[in-house]
Amino acid sequence: MARVEIKLPERTDYSFDVEVRMSDVNAGAHLGNHNLVSMLNEAHLKFMKHIGFPDLLVEGKAFINTDLAIVYKSESFYGDILQVDVTAADLGKYGCDIVCRVTNKTQKRLAAIAKLGMAFFDYQERKIAEVPESFKKAILS
Repeated sequence: MARVEIKLPERTDYSFDVEVRMSDVNAGAHLGNHNLVSMLNEAHLKFMKHIGFPDLLVEGKAFINTDLAIVYKSESFYGDILQVDVTAADLGKYGCDIVCRVTNKTQKRLAAIAKLGMAFFDYQERKIAEVPESFKKAILS
């Protein structure tokens, strides 16, 4: 079986901590995959706010998710503190990747690596849009 491989950039653009809540734990008594996806979406939102786009609109264009890949490295449990490091990578004509390293600070080990493929979308024209200049400047500075 082919495995997903995600290359982690050397730099980190933004970082925050999140505690694994009881509602994040599944029947296996560890962090459920759907709750990790929710945390990754939160990472995307916090990153956008950090670089100056709190409403997720950049020059009138929405920044939408086009794909998601996660490589799970270890379990996380109720009460564990996770550090989520976020980096914008692979800037292209229509978007970029948001790469996340999730480290379990409580257990001192890597919990997951994820890549969110992101693109800009014009909801008025109902089509993909080119990366706005202000976004390019924000992530390249």
